[in-house]
Amino acid sequence: MKTVYVNDNDLAGRRFNGHDLQLYLNSNGHEAYQFVMDKTGNDPHTIRIVEKELSHFIRDKCKEFEDNISMQSVIYPFGEILSKKKEFKEADVVHYHLIFNHFMSLYSFKKLAQLKPTVWTLHDPWALTGHCVHPLDCKGWLTGCKHCKHLDRQYPLKEDHAAAIWNIKKDIYKEIDIDIVVSSKWMYDMVKKSPLTKHFDRVHLIPFGIDVELFKRREDRKKIRKDMGIGEGDFVIMFRQSTMEWKGQSYIVEMLKKLKTKKKPILLTVGQTGTLDELKDEYRIIEHPWVNDNKLLVDLYSAADLFLMPSVAEAFGLMAIEAMACSLPVIVFEGTALPDVTFAPKCGIALKKGDTDSFVETVTRLISNPKECIKRGNLGRELAEKHYKIERYNKQMIQLYEEILSKNKKARGYE
Repeated sequence: MKTVYVNDNDLAGRRFNGHDLQLYLNSNGHEAYQFVMDKTGNDPHTIRIVEKELSHFIRDKCKEFEDNISMQSVIYPFGEILSKKKEFKEADVVHYHLIFNHFMSLYSFKKLAQLKPTVWTLHDPWALTGHCVHPLDCKGWLTGCKHCKHLDRQYPLKEDHAAAIWNIKKDIYKEIDIDIVVSSKWMYDMVKKSPLTKHFDRVHLIPFGIDVELFKRREDRKKIRKDMGIGEGDFVIMFRQSTMEWKGQSYIVEMLKKLKTKKKPILLTVGQTGTLDELKDEYRIIEHPWVNDNKLLVDLYSAADLFLMPSVAEAFGLMAIEAMACSLPVIVFEGTALPDVTFAPKCGIALKKGDTDSFVETVTRLISNPKECIKRGNLGRELAEKHYKIERYNKQMIQLYEEILSKNKKARGYE
């Protein structure tokens, strides 16, 4: 079986963007390649669609033009280049991931999907909206994104062409026959409700997986904490530092400002840095930029006592299951995929969206109740082993590819 993956980059998000699955397939008798715009790793089966210097120039100019005319993903030429690649021509299945990060024209995607059996993993609702990655409280995506009131949301538009983009997607989706993969029931329900995608018959719910033998609390946790200057009696709260609207950092900050404990917890973050200056007088903050080194990431999870993920929109939440696998209790907000993904309330703790008073009360309770932290952490580990093993994800994806191949052979009269 020959498989091609298409994504913006290789290593950032490698656990869910096809890169690690490509490595698995190549080590198990299959032939797989990943085409990307930005290659930072050295795997020989990962191929730049075009050379780096040229791609950045063309990409920047296309983005500048689309920004000026308030359109999205309509003029990028890289899909046309991809269609000429030998690996694409020989592929049995082509699997697309994040293709709207300024490199794939929707019109090219239509052509590519008509050329090859196509799988598209939807990592977020962008495919269902007129321009934004997450519609949050807006329901315009259900009715055509007319008169958009949120032009400033990622990705922003200078002029209100949201309805035009929504209709372009609608016209293109009508002309393609593809398999869609989502990782949560929350995202599955959105796909089935959307006027753009509800006609697709083959929508598959396949949760992402992780290497649970890698993502587990380190036995040398005490040494890791000591090396980071964390004392035995310190309580460490870990979260992703991000100013993206839907990641919920503002609620974490508000909660921490209200938190009254005898000893302040230590804050351990990954992602952005320097966005928590208003807390530095009260809290010790250990910041890490975005981590692509899984061993380092596991060390950070192992040093923590609690993980916060109060996103107000989340289509899955990979860091939540990584934290669970590392025996951390996890706090999330209702109204996203996360309560279901973390098996709240049995394991994860789901709070009413934006309820910082309950947030304060819950964090205070956990800091003063190590037994609850241990109980929820142990259950999280058990559930991660049962539901989120990477072997299970790989097996389900390969089964899907084989079903697609079998169906296409029958359609061509080979079986």
